[in-house]
Amino acid sequence: MPKDLLERLRAAHGPSVTARECSPGCLPAPSGLNQKQLDDLYGRYGVVWCRSCVQIGGHLSLKDVRRIEDAGNLELCSTPPRQMPRPGSANGNVVKSFSRIRELYRASPTLPEDENAIAVIIGNTTYDNLPEARTARNDAGAMYFFLTEHMGVRQDQVIDLRNAARADLERVFGPVPGSDGELKRLVEARPNAKVFVYYSGHGAVNAAQDETYLLPVDAEPYREERRGYPLSTLYANLAGLGADQVVVMLESSFGRDHGNYILPPNIPETKRSALPEKAKAPLTVLVAADRGQRALIDTEYDVGLFTRYLIEGLAGDADLAPVGNGDGDVDSAELYAYTAAMVRLGARKTFGLLQSPRLSGAGTAVLKAPKGASKDSQQG
Repeated sequence: MPKDLLERLRAAHGPSVTARECSPGCLPAPSGLNQKQLDDLYGRYGVVWCRSCVQIGGHLSLKDVRRIEDAGNLELCSTPPRQMPRPGSANGNVVKSFSRIRELYRASPTLPEDENAIAVIIGNTTYDNLPEARTARNDAGAMYFFLTEHMGVRQDQVIDLRNAARADLERVFGPVPGSDGELKRLVEARPNAKVFVYYSGHGAVNAAQDETYLLPVDAEPYREERRGYPLSTLYANLAGLGADQVVVMLESSFGRDHGNYILPPNIPETKRSALPEKAKAPLTVLVAADRGQRALIDTEYDVGLFTRYLIEGLAGDADLAPVGNGDGDVDSAELYAYTAAMVRLGARKTFGLLQSPRLSGAGTAVLKAPKGASKDSQQG
C-alpha cells in the first residue's frame, strides 16, 4: 500500500494494520514529452516513469490487466497519447448502463431501514453552457440504488436532484453560510440524523483559486462566482445541521477547464483543494481527485472510478485485510485507504494516468456498522 495511505490507516487502527508499504507505482511516459519535461514532472510531483513494463496502447479494464499480468508474470502499462479524449466524452468511450453496479454489493449483508438516515443525491448531466457531464446520470443512479437498497436509507428520505439549477441547491442547503434549507428541516425532525450527500457533475475553482464550487446546470463558464454554489457555503451549512454524522462524496473535477480532453499524466493543476480548509465535525468529506485533476471513468461499470470503489468499499471490501481490520464495520480510514488505493491503481493501469482521491475528517468516523448503531472515534 502507498506510504501515505498506510500512515492514515495506522493513525486510525494502530499497530494492528497488516498492510505493507509498497514502492510508488510507475507511469508510462506520455507521447511527445522529452526527457527534460519528464524530469521536471518527477521533480515537481514525484511521478516515477516506467522502465521495464510491457507497454500497450488502447484500453483494458483493470480486471483484464491483472489477468494478463498474472498469466504472463509481467507488468503491463497503458501508454496514453499526448492528448487523451476524456473517457465518457463525445470523443471517448460510450457510456452505457450502470445497472450492473448491484454486483458490487449483492452478496454483502444489507443494513435494515434506518429512520435517521437521510440522503441528498445530485446528478448534473446536461448543462446550459458547459459540456455534458457524461457519467453523472449513471453515478447518481448507482449511488441511489446503493444507499436505498444496501445502506438502509428509505426512498422517502432521499432528496434526489437531477440536473439541479443553483436555485435547487440553495433550496436544499441554504443560499448563504448560516442559512437553512430543506435538508436542515429534515434533520431537525430526527435527533440522531446521519446524512449522506453525494454529488456528480462539474465542479470548478475560480480564477483567484480561493474558492471551489459545485456547478449547477445553469452555471456560466469561468464565472463561477455568479452561478456556482460555493463549497465553503456547503460545508458551513452541513456542519451546522445538528446531525450526528454527515458524509460528503464528490465525484467531480475542480479545475478551470471542462473540455473533453485530458493532458497526461493528469497532474494536479490548481493550488486550491476542494476539501474544507479545516476538518469540520461531524463532516467526513471524500473527493474524487486532487486539486484540478480530471476524474476518470470505470469502463467496467460505466460510473466514475471513484464512485465504483466507494460503493465497493462501503459494501464491505474496505473492511477486509490487508486494508481493513475485519471487525465488520467500515470506517472512514478504511474507506479512504481502499478507495484511494484502487482509484490510483485503476487510473494508472487502465489509462496510464494519475487520479488521487482526498479525505477530510475530524477523527475516524464509522460509516457502516452492521452490528449496531453508527459511532465515532476520535483517533487520528
